[in-house]
Amino acid sequence: MNDFIIVFGMHRSGTSCLTGCLKNYGLTLGDVSNPSKYNQKGNQEKKEVFRLNEDLLNFNSGSWDSPPKSDLLNVKEEFATRRDNIIDGFKLLEKPWGIKDPRMLFTYPFWETGLSKHVFVGTFRHPTAVASSLAARKNIAVPITKGFDLWYQYNQKLLAYYHQLGFPIINFDLPNNEYLEKVKKIARLLSLDNTTQCDFFDPGLKHQSIDKNLNIPNRCQLLYEKLLDISI
Repeated sequence: MNDFIIVFGMHRSGTSCLTGCLKNYGLTLGDVSNPSKYNQKGNQEKKEVFRLNEDLLNFNSGSWDSPPKSDLLNVKEEFATRRDNIIDGFKLLEKPWGIKDPRMLFTYPFWETGLSKHVFVGTFRHPTAVASSLAARKNIAVPITKGFDLWYQYNQKLLAYYHQLGFPIINFDLPNNEYLEKVKKIARLLSLDNTTQCDFFDPGLKHQSIDKNLNIPNRCQLLYEKLLDISI
């Protein structure tokens, strides 16, 4: 059995839903965020993880909505200590452990040096659904054009890691029953107990749908088609 399962995916792309479903199938997340106005069942993230990731991005003149251009991140000793403490905390819990934070697409090399045996799973969503969802959030409202740009940056990383590491990727836009069947298949591939009932999923989690009235940048459309081709 692998120690860690890392969930890769862009913000507003089903990472919380996928992680919550995998939790139903036996993935141990530890102490994660509670439900909120913008995520009715909680985003399934450890605060210590996303705070460390954001601090690391900030230290490299970036943030979740302005990822660093370079893959080579500068790291303070303090960051490595915080990472190792988080990982040690998981060791008190039952395996396999799960880590989910969209920022991991840009900070994974930093985490890799501290993690033991681990595997990955990814999720993506149509560019217009993500851009619309980001624009609808009053506390962090992102213009549609910037939403498309962020979608491209995150999912370009997702595709690159898929080719480098190889792991199942699911399309969050699938019809509900088909989505759940594929999540169950992913759980089996990850050696989780997919015979139990998945009660985390709620159709209401999909607040935004594909908007055919929005013009998608060509590079986003081409990348989306590539993701569709490799999805499980």
